[in-house]
Amino acid sequence: MSGRQRTLFQTWGPSLVRGSGDSGCGQPRSPAMAEALPEEDDEVLLVAAYEAERQLDPGDGGFCAAAGALWIYPTNCPVRDYQLDISRSALFCNTLVCLPTGLGKTFIAAVVMYNFYRWFPSGKVVFMAPTKPLVTQQMEACFHVMGIPQSHMAEMTGSTQAVNRKEIWSSRRVLFLTPQVMVNDLTRGAVPATHVKCLVVDEAHKALGNYAYCQVVRELVKYTTHFRILALSATPGSDIKAVQQVITNLLIGKIELRSEESPDILPYSHERRVEKLVVPLGEELGAIQKTYIQILETFASSLIHRNVLMKRDIPNLTKYQIILARDQFRKNPSPNIVGIQQGIIEGEFALCISLYHGYELLQQMGMRSLYFFLSGIMDGTKGMTRARNELSRNEDFMKLYTHLQSAFAPASTSDASAFQRGNKEKKFVYSHPKLKKLEEVILEHFKSWNAKATTEKKCHESRVMIFSSFRDSVEEIAEMLLQHRPVIRVMTFVGHASGKNTKGFTQKEQLQTYNQSQS
Repeated sequence: MSGRQRTLFQTWGPSLVRGSGDSGCGQPRSPAMAEALPEEDDEVLLVAAYEAERQLDPGDGGFCAAAGALWIYPTNCPVRDYQLDISRSALFCNTLVCLPTGLGKTFIAAVVMYNFYRWFPSGKVVFMAPTKPLVTQQMEACFHVMGIPQSHMAEMTGSTQAVNRKEIWSSRRVLFLTPQVMVNDLTRGAVPATHVKCLVVDEAHKALGNYAYCQVVRELVKYTTHFRILALSATPGSDIKAVQQVITNLLIGKIELRSEESPDILPYSHERRVEKLVVPLGEELGAIQKTYIQILETFASSLIHRNVLMKRDIPNLTKYQIILARDQFRKNPSPNIVGIQQGIIEGEFALCISLYHGYELLQQMGMRSLYFFLSGIMDGTKGMTRARNELSRNEDFMKLYTHLQSAFAPASTSDASAFQRGNKEKKFVYSHPKLKKLEEVILEHFKSWNAKATTEKKCHESRVMIFSSFRDSVEEIAEMLLQHRPVIRVMTFVGHASGKNTKGFTQKEQLQTYNQSQS
């Protein structure tokens, strides 16, 4: 964030929305129009005005009656009714805002933060997000949308020294940070907890168990209960129980929920057409699947014979069902199974769980993903010595593994890089029929788009986003599409993870990749 910025007064002019409080009620009325203010004000004057307001008698609990007689909502952008309604609601009740991605949660947070910043001249407004890019995004919104002076804001991360963070807590009023930093500073007493008047929680669905968000709220209420919480999430929880945990942990009193089908959201939602394509496994993958099922039967039958695995339909068993059976065995072991027998059964459960994970990879992602998983067992990188020994003694498994190795052992991330350098000598192997279908869909899209752009004399480019659950699959898709340069330009984007040969992108690299894809 650099460069000079027009103040609220300059930007909004006569479009400033204000609300005046009723006498004796202490709460703002509905927004009303205000007269235009001078256009020559700059940020220095705005800061001076805030500092002068700060010298007024703040009243009980730091609340400024003069500032609190109204609340401000920006109208320099088209006013969306749902954003206005949610902002009003969030000012006066701890609110969980559930909005689809891209519909203005950041904007709503900026409005709420700005009004508490005005109402409590000596208070602190805190925004928390689990990643640095989200923290930076909100800080920019508060500056560009609401005009909070940069000199009153600060971003803190774990790399900020503790002694410097204590000084920032003392001198700045609007803080942007990750929850871990907030927990650490609360624990060591660096946070003036009684001065925190507004706490915004982004990605609020993470507020489960002992996650840092929960720790922050628990610590704050030890000092004060006079602060507002605004929680933001596109997906508040996987089930009712999870949502209730979020509501409880964040002291939520009201939920503002909108879906893409909500009447007040529809005018701002992009049109979307969903088409489901079902791709059969095909002969080659079907043959591999049949062989793999025979291997599963060999190792799962032992558990079935011991009566610790009740379901006998091997092809339709799932990894999750085996995990449940193992947990049940641990809770209620048979009195006939003791000592070394328990260890043997635990080992058999572990091997079957791994094999069924591979089975899911084979069906969902294809032969290449299966090979990479199995090679991790066989080369020892996964540390599963017993499983490797058991599998090595199985003739069917070794034949299958050798077949997959001959087809996919050379295929790796380095080969994708080779494609990027122009090396196309190696023929790409389609490890799943849906890859071929994906290739057809992508090529058809760009062919029709280019034809349309030529006919209509438009130079707009088209972008395609492909999501996959595993990074190995991402690299495989990229390698496949790189064969079609320059018609298709490919850029991979994978999250950061530890403990892997390919660690993925750091948050800084993710941001750089995203910006490149938009250029």
